Amino acid sequence: MLNTTPGRLRSAALAVALAVLAACNGQAPAPPPVAPLDAAQAAARTRVPLTRPVALDKPGVIADLEFDLPPPGELAGSSLVIGIRIAEETPKAIVARSSLIVREGLPARVHLQKLDGESRTDVSLLRIAPELKKRVELGADGFTPKASPHSVNTGMMREAGLLQAGLIYDELALAYAGSPAPGRYHVVIELLEDRPALKDSPAELIIAYDGKSK
Repeated sequence: MLNTTPGRLRSAALAVALAVLAACNGQAPAPPPVAPLDAAQAAARTRVPLTRPVALDKPGVIADLEFDLPPPGELAGSSLVIGIRIAEETPKAIVARSSLIVREGLPARVHLQKLDGESRTDVSLLRIAPELKKRVELGADGFTPKASPHSVNTGMMREAGLLQAGLIYDELALAYAGSPAPGRYHVVIELLEDRPALKDSPAELIIAYDGKSK
């Protein structure tokens, strides 16, 4: 027969109350991890953040695509980075390849337009000046002389399935847009010069929000 003494009932009620209180005051359980996208899935993604495989050694258009821009996620900055992402398995390898791309310069033209039905509006873009602390507005021709280190928000990248376990990533911005409004956009990126030193340097186009400054 079930024992329902007052002491046992009080203890059970207290345990339930403490469990409820802990659930109310504690942090929400972490969401389940997102499985990384395979190459085909990542290439089909048209919502920021997004990546595409690109070659850096020959001049020509490496990106000509439309994409959807959501609002920045929690802990993301408001700037939209348009650039290059590389990945390696060791810190030494990622530093060496990132340094090579910076030395090579990678001059390009970058154009970004906001789409509204049949209307297209050019979006002002910026680049990082050689002094790193200064920002320079790109001219109407979209010219940017080099790719510069510029971090992106890893939380949104992880939620999109664009981070692979066991790899170290580095991002280099060709240009970026400051606080663009959510909506539909069109980007075109054209590399301007041969860079034979980058022939065997696998890379991706990356369009993503930057990390929020602390």
